[in-house]
Amino acid sequence: MGWLIDPEERSVFVYFPDKSTDVFDQLEARLPIPEFARDISLTVGDLFGWLME
Repeated sequence: MGWLIDPEERSVFVYFPDKSTDVFDQLEARLPIPEFARDISLTVGDLFGWLME
């Protein structure tokens, strides 16, 4: 799994190894997290809040 973060559009493209690419652009949308980090819960708004500080 990989994320491509587009700060200008405030969107996150999520690339899965066995699926098509998903785009997350709603601030309340929960981002998919790799299995090793399942205890983390992160929304698009959380991510951009951290990046814009």
